[in-house]
Amino acid sequence: MRSWPVISRSAHVDALVTALSARPARAQMLRGPSGIGKTTIAAAVSHTLGERGRTIVPVIALAELQHVPLGALAPLLGSSRFADIDDVGARLHELMALVGRHAESYLLVVDDAPLLDDASAAALYQLVRVFGVPCLMTARDEHALSGPIARLLHEDLVTVTETTGLSLDETRELLRRRLGADPRPESLQRLYETTRGNPLFLRELVMAAERAGRVSAGPFGVEVDAARLPGHIIDTVAGRIAELGERERALAELLAVAQPWPPAATRDDERDALDALVSAGIVASSGTDDAGYLQLAHPVFAEALLAGLDSAARAARRRDAADRLLALGAPELRFTALCLRDDAGDALALDDLVWASGYAHAVGDHERAVRAARRAIDRVGEDAALATRARAHLALGAALSALGELDEADAAFAAADDAALAAGDVAPDHPDPGLRAAVQLRWAQHTALRRTAPRDAAERLTSVLADLDAEGRALVEPDLAKWRLMAGDTGAVPVGASADRAASPSASAGPGLDAAAPGVPAGPAALNAAIGQAMIATMSGRTAEAAAAVAAGRPLAAQHADVLPFADSLLDLNAFLIDVGDGRIAEARAFAEARRLDPFADSAGLWSYALALIHLHAGRLHDAEPLARLAIEQLRWRDFTGLLGPAIALAATVAAQLGEPTEAEALLAQLDAAHLDDVKVTLQAAEARAWLAADDPARAIGEIGAAVARGAELGHLLLTALTASVGIRAGGAAAFADPLAGMAAYSGCTLVTTLAETAAAWRDANASAAIELAPRIQSMGLDALALDTVRAALDWAGGERMLERRARVLATELALTVVTPRRGRDAREQTGLTEREWVIARAAARRERSREIAERLGVSVRTVDNHLASVYRKLGVGGRAELEDELRDFL
Repeated sequence: MRSWPVISRSAHVDALVTALSARPARAQMLRGPSGIGKTTIAAAVSHTLGERGRTIVPVIALAELQHVPLGALAPLLGSSRFADIDDVGARLHELMALVGRHAESYLLVVDDAPLLDDASAAALYQLVRVFGVPCLMTARDEHALSGPIARLLHEDLVTVTETTGLSLDETRELLRRRLGADPRPESLQRLYETTRGNPLFLRELVMAAERAGRVSAGPFGVEVDAARLPGHIIDTVAGRIAELGERERALAELLAVAQPWPPAATRDDERDALDALVSAGIVASSGTDDAGYLQLAHPVFAEALLAGLDSAARAARRRDAADRLLALGAPELRFTALCLRDDAGDALALDDLVWASGYAHAVGDHERAVRAARRAIDRVGEDAALATRARAHLALGAALSALGELDEADAAFAAADDAALAAGDVAPDHPDPGLRAAVQLRWAQHTALRRTAPRDAAERLTSVLADLDAEGRALVEPDLAKWRLMAGDTGAVPVGASADRAASPSASAGPGLDAAAPGVPAGPAALNAAIGQAMIATMSGRTAEAAAAVAAGRPLAAQHADVLPFADSLLDLNAFLIDVGDGRIAEARAFAEARRLDPFADSAGLWSYALALIHLHAGRLHDAEPLARLAIEQLRWRDFTGLLGPAIALAATVAAQLGEPTEAEALLAQLDAAHLDDVKVTLQAAEARAWLAADDPARAIGEIGAAVARGAELGHLLLTALTASVGIRAGGAAAFADPLAGMAAYSGCTLVTTLAETAAAWRDANASAAIELAPRIQSMGLDALALDTVRAALDWAGGERMLERRARVLATELALTVVTPRRGRDAREQTGLTEREWVIARAAARRERSREIAERLGVSVRTVDNHLASVYRKLGVGGRAELEDELRDFL
């Protein structure tokens, strides 16, 4: 097993190195909970400054030596340098004189400074206060500052930095390097939320899981079933727990089983105990009053508190917490309460189990949803209502589908359909007549998206349509149209949305776009109709109609999350595309970034894809590349939108533009026939192939032309127009000007209209129009097209100096952020570098330091430097500055 990796926290290290290198330097203190990484950061700072010529003076304070005079300095005073001096006091005097005379040549690094004995602390004070020796100290939150150390703070001689845990990305990178592959998102989420980024806690949990054989490779990454913490870690906080009074401990135990804890669930007679826990640093609060929550300040506190309870006492605490949470009435607290009762061993009511499973699935806790659904199915007897049996199997199938257990999910959906069908036969007027439609709806979503078989999903829905009542048909018909479109069925295109009708601005947008039409049922059917209406209107660029449909669906989404758990996210996607279509790219980007903040949401892949698409058309290829790859990983894990295929094609497009044809072809090869039936994939894959054929403009334009024709035929005008913009850049404006004009006439949205005007300017070689359009194109996020447009305008200007000057100014500004696509053979092959040398060379040219490159690649700094030496020799450059110039076109 490889050694435990260390993540360099560059932001912390760089700030401290800068502060300690200043003249005069201020002393620095890193504060934080035990295991948060203070000592590791201090070691990195020491290494950096040591390489710059500083002499590092390490001092380690120990609680066992706190009452031994000069105990912390004993290793220094006992060194051979002072062997000729018998008196300890004289040795100390000589040490201080030696360091003080050349203060700026030294760095004192004091670990656990509050534990220094008084004599050592006084010596440290003198070195900092009198001689100005740069000093870096660490201090744990639980250790009080007193004596000379406190005096340094009181005299404003120390800058204190609160050390936080690892970020999510740092935690993922650390686990990737330890495990040799990416962790499964659920495992990453559990470990991150349990440890709150505490590196020591994370290490102990993972290594304990490894020792217990609870680490295994899975389809979506390495799965880590975290074991209990070792006793020696729990012992680090045992003393603080033992000091708690009875009331404080009881409340802390309540938080240990049920955190995060709503303040409203705290009784009045517990307020003093809560204040004491907060003052002692045991409990931390987030937010204010009832809007916030309470939790234990350190992950180990919960483990230590739970370790002190037997099973009966734990169950009692869970029941107490559950009773209080249920009294508050909120659905999320009801769910937590039911989980607590389940964990306490209580037998939950069947309806509660089914509800909890559906709620867990809706909020993304699919493993809990599976457990609750299985427990409900185990409880369902022959006498149980068939509708209840159907709902339990439906909840199980939906959760298993999300987890990627495809065969088991199909079996659960089939069982749910059988029970729902039987329920309708036995009692046609049973309380949930739309149950079978709900089962068919979710089963079709599973088939279309998780099995990538939209044609099969459409066929199954079509086969049962006649068996459903009017409300059931209204529920499934929007999805039926969606799956038919994804399967490339032109018969599913709404009247007016296809290329044949695009030239008629007054053409009908198709049936079902009037949300207020009589006969449209309420409930989940109305919600799904609104989602379908928004989708059809958005894809055809009719943004006003799409916005109306989104507004109609919003108030229904929360009401019907049990049937359509992803409704809000689907409405969000349409809202994002409305902003794109209306040319509000800044708003669209901010909207996507805000929704990407939760990396464990089922919608994470959707928003990574959306942002990658924005960066692609803005020409920010180095920003698009990691997002596109992340989107693929996330969408393989969770995809309720059918965007996995488009994400793969998007990554291929980025690779092609970056001059990596081998990588682009490998990505395109991952697309199967079902993916290629989807016009979104057709369009994006055509862009990739066009860039791969960039040296053959006729072929590139042909690739784009065929895709644009297909996109227009299927009514997907917004994305089709974006793909046509690539055809314009390839020199095919004459072929795309008329189709874009027809799309603009039908849709009327700002983006399509602007692209139609741009195509006309290119076709007519109209320099003035092109230069006028460029800022508008850029404002819509199409910076790459804007740059190519002003560059083309330079050729069309015909010697008109004002036009040429404006074009050059615009081109210079745009070129600052737009990466020019590479053409021809593989970029790496052009340099003659090996694959590893190429990766390291590009990173170094982007000004990454050797240590950062080494940590990312999991190799030593020496290995990186050796590869760089080979790179310099092969390319004939003398260092990083020349390397950056040499590889500028490849970055």
